[in-house]
Amino acid sequence: MSLMTCASGESVYRGYEYYTEGKVSEIQTKAKGQFEGTVQGTNKNSYKVFIDIAHPRKSHCNCPHANGKRIVCKHQIALYFSVFPAEAKSYIKELESYWDEEEKRHEEEEEAISRFLDQCKKDDLKGIIWQMLFDGPEWQYDNFLREYLNR
Repeated sequence: MSLMTCASGESVYRGYEYYTEGKVSEIQTKAKGQFEGTVQGTNKNSYKVFIDIAHPRKSHCNCPHANGKRIVCKHQIALYFSVFPAEAKSYIKELESYWDEEEKRHEEEEEAISRFLDQCKKDDLKGIIWQMLFDGPEWQYDNFLREYLNR
């Protein structure tokens, strides 16, 4: 278990942003694998952050999200990336690779849908739309009514 696996995906991403924005200061090594620092948060609030690499759940921050809880917050991740910049580079490289794969997959799906729709007859398309409207979620039906019938 690592600090990053203990944090939510949102906390890791926001922590990366805080790191790249230079919001971490006063970094001190407290012991082997233990670091302390100050992180500038929202609304100019500063938070005292402590991370323990060997025991991530012993890490803490006095921000409202993590104070008194065993939660790894964005401030802790920002400090972690400041102490280990190679981890920040690895994280963003992995994330960008994931985004690229998702974009490629999405483009392939759109092309396949377009090919399928180009081959459909009008009556087939009507049947597909009816099925999607009545078998799909209620919001989909409501959106269709708003978008296409209330023009």
